[in-house]
Amino acid sequence: MVEEVTNKQLQFITWLITTATDKCQTIEEVRELNKDIRLHSDGLIDEDITDLSDSNNN
Repeated sequence: MVEEVTNKQLQFITWLITTATDKCQTIEEVRELNKDIRLHSDGLIDEDITDLSDSNNN
């Protein structure tokens, strides 16, 4: 089943995530927030995101 996201929904999601991450004081807090988001988001794969963050650290 394919679900389409409207621009309004995408704008809200973007606002919600940026508002939450703006409250974080360290990158570790952002990573913890990302873990929580992934736990509640079907379809996101931890390995892909981990690989991306590992490549940014090298």
